[in-house]
Formats: sequence, structure tokens, C-alpha cells
Amino acid sequence: MRAKTEIGQGLIGLRSGRSAAIGMRLVLVALLLEMAASPAAGQNMTHRLNYTPPQNAFRAGIDPSEDYSFNGFNASVQIYQFRPFSGNIVQTFQTTLLRDWIAPMHQEENVAGQPAFQKLEIPGAQIVVTASFAENIVGLAKPHMRMVIIAGSEAAIVDASAGTMQSWQMALPALNAMAGTLRVEAARGPAPLTQDAGRSVAGLYMGMKQKYMATMVNVTGSGYYTNALHFYLFSADGRVYRAYDKLDVPAGDIARFDFDAASRFDPGNSGHYTVDNGKLIIQMGGNAPESAITADVPRDGLLTINTVPYKKQ
Repeated sequence: MRAKTEIGQGLIGLRSGRSAAIGMRLVLVALLLEMAASPAAGQNMTHRLNYTPPQNAFRAGIDPSEDYSFNGFNASVQIYQFRPFSGNIVQTFQTTLLRDWIAPMHQEENVAGQPAFQKLEIPGAQIVVTASFAENIVGLAKPHMRMVIIAGSEAAIVDASAGTMQSWQMALPALNAMAGTLRVEAARGPAPLTQDAGRSVAGLYMGMKQKYMATMVNVTGSGYYTNALHFYLFSADGRVYRAYDKLDVPAGDIARFDFDAASRFDPGNSGHYTVDNGKLIIQMGGNAPESAITADVPRDGLLTINTVPYKKQ
């Protein structure tokens, strides 16, 4: 029986104790069996989560998510586009809520009680499961709903939260309307990088980007964003590395930058890129890839990534 795709389902009635544990195991077993029976996607297949943005919300220009904050009350929703995964992602979601996939400003602390898991359906997805839970913020309950959407060997996340239960109730109509528009589309993977394309992109690019700064207060959301220098370094053979504040290139020669060492010590900011049909496609994250970044190829030494302009140095 198909469950209605609603972000708000199951949040208010959080389960607890033995019944919740049994319910979680049943959901997990069913999902594992379904994953084992489902055909694997092709190696060159990629996916995109399409949706209609929620009403009465504005989009922040902050990656790695597509981040929407509501006007007039404290609630937001983030969409993390598809990225590759390895291992048993359903089991990982059940044990960690995939917290490390979430941007630092929206990561939960002090989860109160046991999350309630539910299986849903979205057109084009192989498996969809949600976790509804509350976060204990100095004695106040902060509602959360996290949805993991699996297609082949890739997964996307929809993550909604509110500062109070009252704000959550105000956000629910828009969130459920957005959830009803979720669709997964498949497409071929990007073409390999050519020598000419690699030479045209290669270089060090500098821009100004918002940087999240955590405070000493151990409360989620207590940090802030500030503008900081941000760099992308591209090699001619398809390697890429990014960094805040400064990026040292020996004698200014990018051919002498050690991409292998960077990938060992900072895998989250290391990756590869290609150029396909006039688009620069960047895959970051090493063994834990994030969703691909797509931008127009550099033109006249200028490159724009997620609304941030970068100038070739």
C-alpha cells in the first residue's frame, strides 16, 4: 500500500520504548529485502530530485544544500541533491540519521527519544524512508523530519526543521505541498574530460563566499556565517581542490600542487571534475562524495559556482 508523501506525517506522535524499536526493525528489514531484490543502476547513471519550492520561503545562497527559510516564522527545509553512497545506506540512516550529510548549521544535537521511521513512495525513487524526531534544545522540543531518497547507488535528502512546534505547524502546509511535487529523474552520467577542456579550465580561482563559524555555545544554530576568501584549484587532468582563506601553490605553479596529499588529508574538499555540453561538473568528497556541483564553464577568467563569482588568478 502506497504511503502518502507528506513531510509532516508521524512527527507529533513520536514513538518510544519497545514498540518503537520493534517498528524500526520491521521497517529496516523490509527495506533491506527490497534493496536486495531491486536491480542496480548502471555505472554511468545519475539522478536529480525535482520539486516545486515551498511557498512563503526564500532560498539562501549557501551550499551544499538548496536551503529555503520561511518568512514570518522559524522553520526551514534543505534539499541535498543526489550523491553516490557505498555500503548499506538504510542501516546507516537508521543508526546515524546521516547527520554528517547535513550542513553544520542544521545538524541536530541531543536527539530526544527514538526517531519514528516510515516508508514512503516518490515517483522515480527506488526506496524512500523518513525519520521524524525531536531535538532537545535547553528543554524545548525542536521538530525535525529527514527523508532519504534512494535511486540506484545514489541518495538525496530532504531535511525540514522548525524552532518550535508552533512554527512547525505553520510550515506543514507548505512542506506537504512541496513533498507532493517530489520527482526523481534519471540521466546519463557526464562525459569524460578532454585534454582541451582540461587546459581551458585549469587554474586557481578566487572568490568571496560565506563561511560558517561555530560558537563556543553547544547549541545547534548558534553559529553564524561570515564572508571569507574561497578558492578552487583545477588541474588540467581533472583534479580539483577547494579551501577557505588561503591556498598555497608552490611558486604559483599549479603543476606542483600535491592533489594526492590534499585528498588524503582533506578528502571532503578534494575531488574531480569534467566538462560536458558546456557545463563544468565537479564531484567533491573523496570516499564520501557530496552531490555534484554544476556550473557554466569559465569565460574570460570568470567562474560562477552556486552564485559565487570566482576570478582566475
